[in-house]
Order: sequence, then C-alpha cells, then structure tokens
Amino acid sequence: MARGPRASANTGYYHVVNRSVRKTPIFECPRDYLAFLAVLRDGLEKHQAPLVSYCLMSNHWHLLMGPIGKRHLSRVVHWVTTTHAVRWHRFRGTTGTGPIYQGRFRSTPIHDLASLLPLSRYVERNARSAGLVRRAEDWRWCSLSQRLRRSRVVPLTRSEMHSSEMWVDYVNAILTAREQLRDSGDSNR
Repeated sequence: MARGPRASANTGYYHVVNRSVRKTPIFECPRDYLAFLAVLRDGLEKHQAPLVSYCLMSNHWHLLMGPIGKRHLSRVVHWVTTTHAVRWHRFRGTTGTGPIYQGRFRSTPIHDLASLLPLSRYVERNARSAGLVRRAEDWRWCSLSQRLRRSRVVPLTRSEMHSSEMWVDYVNAILTAREQLRDSGDSNR
C-alpha cells in the first residue's frame, strides 16, 4: 500500500523524529554523535533550513524545525538521514547490510504557535526525562547544551528566550501530571 502524503503545518513548524531499526544504538560514543551533528550541520547549511531545537538519544533523534515548507523539510531531512546512514555504514564497514533507520522519518506538524514552546521543551529535556542526566543542559547532545555553551555545532534559530535562565528553569521543572499525560500520549515523540 502506498504511503500517504505528509501533513502540512499552517505555522510552518514540524517535530521530526527518526529511530533506529529495532531500537538498536546508532550513537554509541561521542564520535558517533559528533558525526551525526556534522551531517546535520551540513544539511541545514546546504538546504538553508531553520532548526529551533534538537536532541540526540542513543537510538533516535528529535528535531524541531521551522518555519519551513513541507517539501523543503522532506528534502533536508531525507538528505540528512541518507547521508548519515551511508557514512555510518562506511565507517563500520557494513555497507550493504541493511538500513539503520526503521523507516522514513516521522514529522508532526505544529498547527498552533502556542504548542511551539512546550514542544521545544519536550525535545530539549528528552535526556532528562529518560533519566540520563539530572539537568537537561548536562546532555551534551542537545540544543540547550549547545546554546548555553555558546558553541556553533549546528546552526540554530536565534532565540534569546531559549538561552535565558527562565527557559532553562522551565525545561528542567518537574512536569505536571497533565504535561506527563500529554507527552506520553503523542506517538510521534
């Protein structure tokens, strides 16, 4: 059966996720994370695509992108996932042994701007929610850490708010029961 077209976001913002086959680790050491970030940086620059926030986990990653058109989004993320998979296999000497991603990336359109901040919070606190770090900014492989360290690993949409103490406190705050329910209910997260 043919897959349906991607849904469009009237805001131009999308939450993008891709996961490894069988949830096996694709990032096993700092070199793996850095290699993906280099590919992401190249893809964002090559396609002039805006990235609001990101988080890399051992077997998946999250990107919050926008404003961007649906077709532009597909071109950028397809380039990033394909380039990453080719380089990942080449480095390991496993070219031709099968995919590293479980399928095409998933993108959830963000239909109202009021959802943008909670979703950016969700992305940037992913490692904290998984119990990998005590504070979200301690996870080296997320945009919050990058912004606070003022590094230029990947180009991010300029946002004073995302670098503020108030934002860091918001990202690290204990989730309310309602927020936990909302976050656990979105299958694309």
